Amino acid sequence: MSCRKRTKLIVIENGRLTDYSLDEKTKWEIGRAAKDNIPDIRLTTATVSRKHGCFMNMNGVWFYTDYNSKNGTVYNKKRISPGIKGRVRPMLLADGDILVYGGGDKETINCRTVWSIFLTKAFDDSWRVIDSKGYNRISLISDNKETILENPVKGTVIEKELGIAIYMGDLTYIIGDMEMTQG
Repeated sequence: MSCRKRTKLIVIENGRLTDYSLDEKTKWEIGRAAKDNIPDIRLTTATVSRKHGCFMNMNGVWFYTDYNSKNGTVYNKKRISPGIKGRVRPMLLADGDILVYGGGDKETINCRTVWSIFLTKAFDDSWRVIDSKGYNRISLISDNKETILENPVKGTVIEKELGIAIYMGDLTYIIGDMEMTQG
């Protein structure tokens, strides 16, 4: 199992994980589809605007810009606010940055929001989905090292050299050399 340097956006909407390879293009529009709007990253959640925002690569550096969407984007637990006179402000992205679309001012994770993580590494295998409903203690093992989560919160990410786990309440998503058990 190997890990390679690639730029990815992992999007979780209504329990469904979608893995986008951002290196395929320099600009990715995100939003809800409509007759006159077909975004590259199509979301269905009603709190997401049709033209919500975009990811853009400028000279090898990735940015996210919220188009002053009605219900906003939360970037690493802070809502992206408009720039001077309502102008859009690009946010510099780094590995592990979390964005939540359509939740207002707070990083609310529920059926009315969409969660995503920006990653700069990718694994050769596929994402696995594990039923974690009712777990209040989770044990994750990677490279013979155990990480224990007590009362984990939705959106918790555990990133190790050989794998990544994303806890979303009823479901946990895992990729790479990582195993999970109920602790």
